[in-house]
Amino acid sequence: MKRALNTFIVILFMFLITGCGKLDESWNGVYTNGTEYSVLIYTKDNKTASIAVMQKSETYTCFNVEYSDYLSVSDTVLTTIVGEPIKIVKDGMKIVVTLESEDKGMWADIEGEYTKVKNAKSFNRNQF
Repeated sequence: MKRALNTFIVILFMFLITGCGKLDESWNGVYTNGTEYSVLIYTKDNKTASIAVMQKSETYTCFNVEYSDYLSVSDTVLTTIVGEPIKIVKDGMKIVVTLESEDKGMWADIEGEYTKVKNAKSFNRNQF
């Protein structure tokens, strides 16, 4: 009985250390919408955010977008500082990515609603 209790405590401690559990409602995380695209958003100072987009299919994986300190941060909206007029609106664990321009280019496939699936601890590809 004592050994089982010790094992249970060790497992709970491991979950606490590794960060498993409830997703936080900050911007930092990986978002997906069930398509081949996943979006990583990371804010390091709550003033600017970085974004990376991974496209994964059966035959390849590529990173169409990878911009560090590219977005301006507010509580529920991210907007570009310079470049394409991208707007990302957050509602709880969901985000909506839109491009406020006629020429959407590569963003045309990325626009849409995404749900957070993982917390992010930094801005690098390993977070996917």
